[in-house]
Amino acid sequence: MVSTSAMRLGILKIRMANREDYDRLLSLSQEECWNYELKDFLIMERSGCSKTLVADHGGIIGMITLFDYGDIGWISNLLVEKRWRKIGIGRSLLMEGIRMLGRKKTIALFSTQESLPFYLKNGLAVDRDLYFVKFLGGLEGSVKKGEWSESIERMDRLCFGYRRGRLLRLLAESGSVVYPNDGEGFAIIRPGTMESSVGPVICDDNDFLYSAMSLLGVGSTAVTPYPNPRFAEIIFKATLMYLGDKPQIDYSKVQAFAGLEYG
Repeated sequence: MVSTSAMRLGILKIRMANREDYDRLLSLSQEECWNYELKDFLIMERSGCSKTLVADHGGIIGMITLFDYGDIGWISNLLVEKRWRKIGIGRSLLMEGIRMLGRKKTIALFSTQESLPFYLKNGLAVDRDLYFVKFLGGLEGSVKKGEWSESIERMDRLCFGYRRGRLLRLLAESGSVVYPNDGEGFAIIRPGTMESSVGPVICDDNDFLYSAMSLLGVGSTAVTPYPNPRFAEIIFKATLMYLGDKPQIDYSKVQAFAGLEYG
């Protein structure tokens, strides 16, 4: 669905992204300081649960990424080039993304504070605030690196309600899996040339996230419900928003969300 305002541009096409588009999508994301790399788009492509759409008006002027997690859909990377904003293109991408995700119990996304009015106007509700943080150092954690375990997918499904086993495996292959020395849990840590990130992280020990971040060093990032000023600086607040049923997330164990869901 393309809005009336967007149609006034002439021919605006919303279509599936292909590999030839990735350089342009990287350029768009870097204008927003999102620090995506080519490997991130390739992981999403190979995951089997993700699709990226682009708004094409004689060239790509916007994008949106969709994740199908079974009963739950996730929207990420909704972005329109600055000179094309406020004429309905963002809404057209959002509505097409919601339509393509279909009848999910819940469709969720993160919003910056600046974008809250846009999402509220388009029918989403506020769940809770989380925080995009950067690691400051000051902690050397008691964690251990390990191999992939089927328990990762089980814990992820129990705590988030998602079905995304292949995506988790690909994230782990692009980095490492670490486990707490005591108790149950895991963290996926991913070094990057632009930005190193941690997530998802599940554990009932709140310091486990920061122990995992310490393996990537100062400046590594995460989106967490539990910012700790001793170890991390809050860069901005990210609000979890949703359509349908309220997200059922076990915040007694969820310490961080997955890095590809930030945009």
